[in-house]
Amino acid sequence: MCHRLMHSTHKYTHMKHHTLAVILALLFAFSIHTVTRAGHSTGNGTCTDDIIHWQNMIEKRTDAPLYEDSKVMQSKAIGAKVTGKTAECETLMEEALRMIRKTDGEYPTE
Repeated sequence: MCHRLMHSTHKYTHMKHHTLAVILALLFAFSIHTVTRAGHSTGNGTCTDDIIHWQNMIEKRTDAPLYEDSKVMQSKAIGAKVTGKTAECETLMEEALRMIRKTDGEYPTE
């Protein structure tokens, strides 16, 4: 009886360790994904990072005079990306970002 109890307890301990390892692996993978998405480089030939940067900024900049224009420009950029025009997408996304980016505390007005 005692041997069976020890075997059963060992089995549950092993399951706990396995579950903990899986949880830690998932947390690690999520943290790497989050750090990767946070980088905002430009001109790297993907346009994806520019789109993510814009998505992270747009709703924080609703007071920008060119807010609606930025949304239109982003839509054009997505259209370019979908049709394989990555360089055009990056150019359009940089303009969409410029429209909602403050320089010296001020938004652009044109």
